Amino acid sequence: MRCANCGHFSLAVICKICKDHLLDSPARTRVLDGDFKIYSFFDYSEVKNLLHSKHLFHGSFIYGALANLSFKIFARKFSFGSPVNAVPIDDKTTSGYSHTAILARALKSTEIRPLYSCLHADSNVSYHGKDLAFRLKNPRNFKLLKTPKFPVILIDDIVTTGTTIDEARRTLQKAGCEVLFALTLADARY
Repeated sequence: MRCANCGHFSLAVICKICKDHLLDSPARTRVLDGDFKIYSFFDYSEVKNLLHSKHLFHGSFIYGALANLSFKIFARKFSFGSPVNAVPIDDKTTSGYSHTAILARALKSTEIRPLYSCLHADSNVSYHGKDLAFRLKNPRNFKLLKTPKFPVILIDDIVTTGTTIDEARRTLQKAGCEVLFALTLADARY
């Protein structure tokens, strides 16, 4: 088997050298209007090739490995003092799995409880490669299928302009939910 990142021989999806390199990545913070924070674990430029596996069969293994290098470590260190729901954004199953559900599952801990099939987009418009104007013209139109019992951490794979996360946050807030912050694998600014 080969490392999905560098191509060197590895029994793991991502080899030890690449894992160590990714673990050294600085976490990034993006602030949206109203002081809402989005925390990202990797620079998009570092993991772009890995993230492009999203719609392929082996993408579930790659997303699982990335989740273990980021979200799982975060969950071990996170302390809020009371239960929190991790809500994956639009966790519909495509290509045999949901990439955001994989990320949310890695957060499962004594305090963090993933809540699946909670927030789905009514629009199937793809934002891949689209600019801010297109994203603002074509909202996701999120529907809340379940109401979280606890404060929420939003989960997504990439933050590009922040419009998807902001729309998801506003949808939850309209339903009376407290949204603490968002976690993503990568920030497209870097």
